[in-house]
Amino acid sequence: MTFKVFMIAGEASGDKLGESLILSLKQQYPDIEIRGIGGAGMMAAGMGESLFPMDHLSVMGLAEILPRIPKFINLIAKAVQAIRVFDPDVVVTIDAPDFSFRVQKKIKALHLRAKQFHYVAPTVWAWRAGRAAKVKQFLDGMICLFPFEPIYFEREGLKSIAVGHPMVSSGLMEGDGERFRQAHHIAAERKILGIFCGSRTSEIRGLAPLLIDVAKQVKQTHPDLLCVVPTLPKWKDELEQMFRDAGCEAVITAEASEKWDAFHAPDVAIAVSGTVALEIALAGVPHVIVYKMHNWTWEIIRRVVKTKFAHLGNVLLGHLVYPEFLQDKATAENIAPAIATLLDSSMERRIQTESSRKILHLLQANPNEKAADRAAAFIKSYSVSE
Repeated sequence: MTFKVFMIAGEASGDKLGESLILSLKQQYPDIEIRGIGGAGMMAAGMGESLFPMDHLSVMGLAEILPRIPKFINLIAKAVQAIRVFDPDVVVTIDAPDFSFRVQKKIKALHLRAKQFHYVAPTVWAWRAGRAAKVKQFLDGMICLFPFEPIYFEREGLKSIAVGHPMVSSGLMEGDGERFRQAHHIAAERKILGIFCGSRTSEIRGLAPLLIDVAKQVKQTHPDLLCVVPTLPKWKDELEQMFRDAGCEAVITAEASEKWDAFHAPDVAIAVSGTVALEIALAGVPHVIVYKMHNWTWEIIRRVVKTKFAHLGNVLLGHLVYPEFLQDKATAENIAPAIATLLDSSMERRIQTESSRKILHLLQANPNEKAADRAAAFIKSYSVSE
């Protein structure tokens, strides 16, 4: 009997998780049919055509969502209808909780036979305490990335597992910065500033100009500084134009084959807050993070978030190691001196590079098993076909 899975991802990081999960599920179930919403990775892995383009779901915050509410509601209805017609054994949503949980709630109300799972736990440890109890009402299982997360859901009676962060086995740790320098003819003694702008439209167009301004200010004291900017293919031309217009020399790469080499090449880096910051930390590159959002969204988040830190590395370590420049503090005048300090201070650099080893240990739920394989086994153990 064919095992049917409907899977939803809302942004690039979720598409990567979905791609790996699809490949692992195909090993668990030789006769499997997968439909859903995702990006190029999930489609290539075996999902087929996405129900609609994944980037329709890539919004930034509450204020950014509000103007799109009618479209958002329509997309939810479209997803729910597709699930009802497909009648899957399992529904798996990946991250993107604003969309994912609304779909999952509606599926639960329809009393379909599907078991319902969510991959990438919402940050209940950072947000209001009642969130774990609420998701228990419409989910059958929660797949967490971090080892401290399952307890928040298990004490509410929701089956949960920590699978470890897939970036540990993604190829990130095999990146070679020297290889990147050689490929792009960058002298060994030349300092590199890595600029990681994110993948959302709001991040590229809202934050990239700030990061470029930071680079220009740092170059005033470090004139030989070169920017290296890893990005997605769809943003390469736009970012090249931004740097060109700003008169800021940069190597902008969207080549998947050299992505992880590019992560290891910089002497220092600046990144938007999110998964990419954790990847840079694991690469052992000293860095700072930046984030700005709509003021209304920020004020709401500031009132409900309980954690002191935005960088997941700082959260995992329990104290501030990686400087954070958020909202009003996210100015070139504040950030540029911090980057210069990381370039010049061996002590500051050493503290960050030593912390990367601690984070790696915390992220390895089981070093001998891939995160996607653990997630697939968890889904199989609670599937209706077993």
